[in-house]
Amino acid sequence: MATVEDILMTKGPDIIVASSSTTVHEAAVLMCEANVGAVIIKEDDEVKGIFTERDMLRRVVVPGRNPDTTNLSEVMTSPVFSISLNTDVRECGELFTKKHLRHLAIVEEGALIGMISLRDVLSLELAEDEQILHKQ
Repeated sequence: MATVEDILMTKGPDIIVASSSTTVHEAAVLMCEANVGAVIIKEDDEVKGIFTERDMLRRVVVPGRNPDTTNLSEVMTSPVFSISLNTDVRECGELFTKKHLRHLAIVEEGALIGMISLRDVLSLELAEDEQILHKQ
């Protein structure tokens, strides 16, 4: 069965990280430049939260907050759900479904080493299904 490590080997370990004092606007620029839907908030090598496109809509846009003056610490989601490299992909799918998540941090021995999204899991599962179909 595929693991989180299999996904990370395919997509790479790149993570967009910001501090809690980063403004929403600055985070949005980072996310757009990297073409990702989330940024991890870290302070002193400790994961403090995650800021996602959903957070932007629900906690910034709809309430009418100013993205130029709102810091991520005010609108991030915390705590961040995390998994390890050897976590089974199906277990990740269950977490995404049960907890209504779209992103999971990958943590090994207390260190953030990557992040996967629901899309990453679905892509891997589709690729596996396609391999099975072509073998038949």
